Amino acid sequence: MSLTKAIGTVVLCLLLLFSTALSAVSGLLTFVVLNPTYYKAMLPTKAYCDELRERIGENLDHVAILYGLSEGSLNEIVTDADIRAYTGALIDELFNEQTTETLTLPAFPTEGFAAYLRAHTAYSEQAIADISEDCAASVSEDLAAVNVGLIVQGFARMRDSRLSQFAPILFLASALLTVILIAMAIAAYAEERRARGVVIWGGLFLGTATLFVPLSQFWLFDFVGRLNISASAFRTILTGFLNTALYGCLTVLGIAMIGTFLLLMFACLRNKRKRRS
Repeated sequence: MSLTKAIGTVVLCLLLLFSTALSAVSGLLTFVVLNPTYYKAMLPTKAYCDELRERIGENLDHVAILYGLSEGSLNEIVTDADIRAYTGALIDELFNEQTTETLTLPAFPTEGFAAYLRAHTAYSEQAIADISEDCAASVSEDLAAVNVGLIVQGFARMRDSRLSQFAPILFLASALLTVILIAMAIAAYAEERRARGVVIWGGLFLGTATLFVPLSQFWLFDFVGRLNISASAFRTILTGFLNTALYGCLTVLGIAMIGTFLLLMFACLRNKRKRRS
């Protein structure tokens, strides 16, 4: 291989690395980080609902004891379906273009608490109504714990930033650039098929690894889990959002990186076999 072609190979690999990394960043922003549908599907897992119910139950127990009820008696009234529905409403508000400073969230329904009190106590209807409202207010406060001005405003700025607004266009443009660069590599190495695969898959692998490596540090060192926030509904909701975004990005990048690495290894081994023959 001539010096000119060697330099061109390095430049082509670097361009592939850049375009692949840019495609990954814009694609993850579009389809994962700033995609409400993704959060609705992936955030309210069984573990998330159980942990959030435990945090909600801590405050509900105070209300229950205050009114002469046994500790933990009201916890199961808050079901997974309730948490998922409220999480969906929270996500809708976060991604609502009208939301800039505070979230407008619905109050938790009182009917479940009222039905439980009618079935297990001899309280009057007025007492049941008062207790149910206090219980629902406690749950609403916990479920809306992430409604903090600093967090809502920060998310609104990220959501309305130019990068997020142009992320879909940037993804299409960078993906097209990647395809063009691959076509250029195919044309440039039309007579050197052994090197073609190494150049193409090597550039794609390096592009995905460029993002995967720093993001994996957050997972390996559990930076999200080490947030200096006491155990509460606020912590559960906030870390739930952060971990959902992080794991989604790592999953996509991990699959892409493993796939391109295997294809790169196959190209290298194929190149080695042909040289021996």
